[in-house]
Amino acid sequence: MNQPSGLNKCFTCTSCDSGHGLFVLQGCSETTDTVCKVIDGYFCKDLDVTGCSVAQKHTTCVPGERIKEPGTSRADAQCELCQSGFFSEHGVNCNDWTTCSETQVKLKEGTESSDVVCG
Repeated sequence: MNQPSGLNKCFTCTSCDSGHGLFVLQGCSETTDTVCKVIDGYFCKDLDVTGCSVAQKHTTCVPGERIKEPGTSRADAQCELCQSGFFSEHGVNCNDWTTCSETQVKLKEGTESSDVVCG
């Protein structure tokens, strides 16, 4: 028993699974456990004194939505529906529908995910 905790056996080092959004910030030693941190594009769902133990990929906004708040290492991204008169093709920003000129006819109405089509 040469450990300060009085245990006969050492604890197993925590592993940081890159497939689940984690990487090693600080390696395991005789006296400290591994410290994991989240990869870009993920946020920590379970943060404790030894770092992040569970990470999740940021939510991806869908067409018709915009990114209201981008994700961080500690919080998921937040999406918001586009208001009437706006559209988002790729789930990033909401843009105004096109206004057809006086010489054009509206061929297709705009939706939350597509622009007006003029012709």
